[in-house]
Amino acid sequence: MVYTYGPVPSRRLGLSLGVDVLPYKTCSLDCIYCQLGRTSNLAVERNSFFPREEILAEVITVASETNPAYVTFSGSGEPTLNSDTGWLIREIKSKSGRPVAVLTNSSLLWMPEVREEIKPADLVVPSLDAATEEVWKKLNRPHPDLDFSKVIEGLIDFSNEYAGQLWVEILMVKGMNDSAEHVKALNRILARMRFDKVQLNTVVRPPSEESALALSYEELRAISKELSVNTEIIVPYRKKGKQVSAHGDRERILAAIARRPMTVKQIEQSLGIPPERSKPALEALVAEGKAKPSIHEGETFYEAVR
Repeated sequence: MVYTYGPVPSRRLGLSLGVDVLPYKTCSLDCIYCQLGRTSNLAVERNSFFPREEILAEVITVASETNPAYVTFSGSGEPTLNSDTGWLIREIKSKSGRPVAVLTNSSLLWMPEVREEIKPADLVVPSLDAATEEVWKKLNRPHPDLDFSKVIEGLIDFSNEYAGQLWVEILMVKGMNDSAEHVKALNRILARMRFDKVQLNTVVRPPSEESALALSYEELRAISKELSVNTEIIVPYRKKGKQVSAHGDRERILAAIARRPMTVKQIEQSLGIPPERSKPALEALVAEGKAKPSIHEGETFYEAVR
């Protein structure tokens, strides 16, 4: 799999077939909590990075074999940086029959063409971590050409134009965007938006910066009560994946952990590879220098070495 990974156990979408349409870590932001580390290609210029017909063919093939709940544009950066995203959304929906989701950091929604391109998606999950420019620059570390007020107005415009499911994600980092004053500022922005739900999240995988600390469930619960909207707190997805053949274990594991760090349990849940097979595969990948373990919140995560 070159452009797809999983299906992975998404805390929001169930088993989700990821589509990665960007060169590794190409993004418009360099968020301190990013599970993939620092952004190596901080960009705002949109391009057609790969042959779109190849992406489409792989998605159709893998989706027919795995029957995911969603085909999800996410991966190793901001998917709307790919100028073929609109065409791919339409073609995937038409040819696979699967619902399509787009996870976006919202930074390019000020562009009318971007808003139009992702409107055919069944579900869009835009981020709203920061309600002030000061917090935005500290937490999300944007490309210098981005303008905070334009980004927020673009998000608001899209929310009121879009007819599909819109789930706003707010990722909380302790001491960064969790103050009572900042929550009030978030409320002012949300009051201008149309959405189906607001989801509170926090740091659950090893972050780019050690300063990106998670909030407890109790702290998230308290913030949810301060938000003036119905809020859902994201919890880990628990469904166990169907066990599959051992053929290609290492390749499938490496493809998955290249997009997001995963624990042995998450590998079993998403790829259907039980611990007795995943652990030797991971040990071999680590020995070959292709993967490395890291500890976060007392759990061991594995990620690909690039």
